[in-house]
Amino acid sequence: MRPFSRDLRERVLADFQAGSTFAELGRRYHTSAEWVRQFIRRYQSTGEIAARPPIPRRVPFHRRYEGELRAAIAAKPDLTLEGLRAKLGLDVSIATLHTALKELKLSFKKKRWSRPSRAGPTSRRNGGTSAPPSRSASIRTASSSSTKPV
Repeated sequence: MRPFSRDLRERVLADFQAGSTFAELGRRYHTSAEWVRQFIRRYQSTGEIAARPPIPRRVPFHRRYEGELRAAIAAKPDLTLEGLRAKLGLDVSIATLHTALKELKLSFKKKRWSRPSRAGPTSRRNGGTSAPPSRSASIRTASSSSTKPV
């Protein structure tokens, strides 16, 4: 959004000094009454009429270090986050580093995912209990309002 022109600011100031309220000035010049109030208060405290320069936005971490992160992962993909942080000499948290790699869609897994082995069963057939399951324990004898026939 562009700042209001100096001409508009001078007209608002002149009308305020002539006795108009913030709300009246906001309606007359199609601005908010809050902007008029802030502008007048700043003028009264500092004497400034011109718009202030915009505040530069901080570049996100993953954009600032994108090249270094990509090069480090390409050179040694089996580094841990701790090792990557030490290699790059960065003073950031592990979570920040993880988020940056996620944003850049960089993966540094040590092993690719593969299907489980079919060599043998991984658990006992009866669920690992020593006694066989009782049939009567699994049969419901009572019913609730949601299971009763209508």
